[in-house]
Amino acid sequence: MLFDILYGWRKWRGQRGMWLVLIVSLCLFCCLIGFSSNLIWMLSSDRPQWVQQKDPLTTIVNQDHNGNVQPISVYDIELLQKLPAIKNVASVSIQSAALTVGLKDISGVNIGFYSKSLIELLAMPKPFTQKIWEEKQVVLSSRFYNQYNTSKGIDELTLYYKGQRLPIAGVALPSMAKIGDRDIDIWVPDSYLLQDVPTMFAENPELYVKTKGSHYGFAQLSRAHSAEQLQQAYRLLRAQTPRPQGGFVDSHFTPLIIDGMEIKPNERLLIQKQSWVLLVLLLCFGFIICSGIVSAYMQQSIVRRAEIQLKVALGGERRDIFLHLVRENLLTLAVLALVSPVLGIIFTDYVANIPLYKIYFDGGLSFNFWLWIAAVFVSAGLFLLCAQMPMMDAMSSHFSRGRQGQMDKKQVLMSQFILLIQLSVIISVIILSLVLSFTEWKKYQKINISQSVYSFKPVVKGQLSLSLSAEQFKGDWQVLGSEVALSSTMFTDLGAQRLSYQVIGQSALAKPINSLYVSSNFFDLLGINSILPSRLTANSLVINQTMAYQLAEELGLANYRSVKGIDIEVSGFFYTKQFKVTGIIEDQLHFGLNQSPKPVLYLHLSEQNPLYAHRVAPVVYTKHANQQLFLSHLNDWADLQSSALGYQDSGSLVRQIISTDPAGRLLFITSSAMALMIFLLVIFTLYYRFQFTVKVQQMKWAILLAVGAEKMSLIMQMIKINLILTGLASTFSVCLLWILDSQSLKLLGVSLLQPLLMCTSIIICMLIVVSITFLASRKTLKHSISELLRI
Repeated sequence: MLFDILYGWRKWRGQRGMWLVLIVSLCLFCCLIGFSSNLIWMLSSDRPQWVQQKDPLTTIVNQDHNGNVQPISVYDIELLQKLPAIKNVASVSIQSAALTVGLKDISGVNIGFYSKSLIELLAMPKPFTQKIWEEKQVVLSSRFYNQYNTSKGIDELTLYYKGQRLPIAGVALPSMAKIGDRDIDIWVPDSYLLQDVPTMFAENPELYVKTKGSHYGFAQLSRAHSAEQLQQAYRLLRAQTPRPQGGFVDSHFTPLIIDGMEIKPNERLLIQKQSWVLLVLLLCFGFIICSGIVSAYMQQSIVRRAEIQLKVALGGERRDIFLHLVRENLLTLAVLALVSPVLGIIFTDYVANIPLYKIYFDGGLSFNFWLWIAAVFVSAGLFLLCAQMPMMDAMSSHFSRGRQGQMDKKQVLMSQFILLIQLSVIISVIILSLVLSFTEWKKYQKINISQSVYSFKPVVKGQLSLSLSAEQFKGDWQVLGSEVALSSTMFTDLGAQRLSYQVIGQSALAKPINSLYVSSNFFDLLGINSILPSRLTANSLVINQTMAYQLAEELGLANYRSVKGIDIEVSGFFYTKQFKVTGIIEDQLHFGLNQSPKPVLYLHLSEQNPLYAHRVAPVVYTKHANQQLFLSHLNDWADLQSSALGYQDSGSLVRQIISTDPAGRLLFITSSAMALMIFLLVIFTLYYRFQFTVKVQQMKWAILLAVGAEKMSLIMQMIKINLILTGLASTFSVCLLWILDSQSLKLLGVSLLQPLLMCTSIIICMLIVVSITFLASRKTLKHSISELLRI
């Protein structure tokens, strides 16, 4: 066996670069097979792992005009049950409230108020039972229990909500600590919602609870139905059913029905899109790798054909010869088996820490050992199949002492036909790789922030009491002669929707809104484009374009620019104030490169809630060229304000925005790496493919040279044939991509019909074909006529 391994390694002498490219590509291919199959396997489930219900499920929520999911009312959820396909409905409302744990008051506890029917509908695991719901017992999340548990155990833990003690039934599974991206600290029967009803609804508290849009709805189906069919039937039913008098009405949201138990459809859609992009690239990558392996071993088969045929002629069993050939490749298989899983573990661990995947997969993106074993076997099998195909052809032919490797006219036509198919797929793969890489690259061009802006994040250690000056609020503050802008939080970390807004004179319910407090010079320093320019003051506010569209829709205005001058009431924690809209700016990438824009209010930094404004240190922005020197002077200022305050360099603001999309960046890097490997493999594949074509024609060329033919004319003849084949292949590729364009738009959201990229790919391929044909032909024709007849 050792002899076979060493013999096989020696056969790569002079081609070790090709072997290295093939083995690296094969390991990357195996790694991506394991990762993509693992990802698709995890996406195949339409419900969390703790849901034990096997019947088809669907989710009903509201959707705003930006496509973001919002809670819906119990009334709308119960209305869904009138459809014949629905067996049962249930709801859960996730709200933040204050609790008393023992003797300690805790604010911001996330409570999941769930309906009684939810237990049966989702087949929730113990300790959830109908009995504990009826007895108004609560269930703690494992995270909350571990945080507040005492040495005396759960029996001694006391909870109070609105002055009423909450009896504890037990602790939920760790995976039940959230639904979607909403954390749940305590599961509480929804009957407790009646204790938090305003006095104006005292006579009919259920009307308040059922018509307020604060729930997520789930439905159990009698049999599988598509969400589109249910959506159409529900829309018709809702239009025919009057709402209860005196309840909340919100016409700005649209009910949305989603397949499965899913309140993160946007994240799932994004991950599915990325997995499809990866899968398509993987298929293309796999084909090129297989072509490269076949071409490399076809070149070896030319040299070894006589050797293999002689072994057969001397009585060697084809089975034994085949096993010898397999053992020669054990080194490649060993490298594949050892390196690929290691790459897979590193790759999976990196992806699992990406926020998008961490948020979506509640239990984490795990490494499935058996899927990776299958990926290694599939990759090894493909390698052996492609490597032995040329050798099997040599074993099936008879030994001859005459010239080896010549082809008749039929074989030449078949060889050209195979080359045409290879070129067609290669051109298609090059176009597809360029389109996908270019699409990912275009995302980064959406950043319209100045490249020279750097931010500095506050670090608070201890209790802080800070008072900013008027010049800092107005943007007149300078450090080292450089202008400084301030904001209440990091540009890419707006946090939760702490404020709500309501248009003055409108009776609609106040809506939660994302917000950012900034100094007056914030937009100018960052280079943000203004649609309606305005200097931000204490009594005004600036909104982004998405917010302007939303206000225009609410007020029935034809032009979003008409919202300028509208008075808006902004409310927060024990805080309410009226502002006038004075400016509109372009949507900014606060939520990442992949996220759709959301409405944002920009308020003056001096208007922060006075209850906690003095405890909030601002984020600092500057264009100063020397960040370390600036940071030193900034920390000197911070020391004068408070010993608990310091600052650290957060780097370029553009880099921070790019880092919000690590999944997309990883996809871009992966697709670019595969595109580079595909490019190298294409060069190697075509080189050995053309060299094989030249080799089988070298006797014919020797005879032509002997009767007076010119070497350059023979080379040009070969180039002409290959260019014709490339032209035909380009036509087939464009037709193929035209056929697949509708599927690409549906699955990937990318059009394959991009003339500039197509022309670029075809030109690149033609240049490669001409160069490789010339080099392969010239290398062969360097020999004399007698050597060509003898080699």
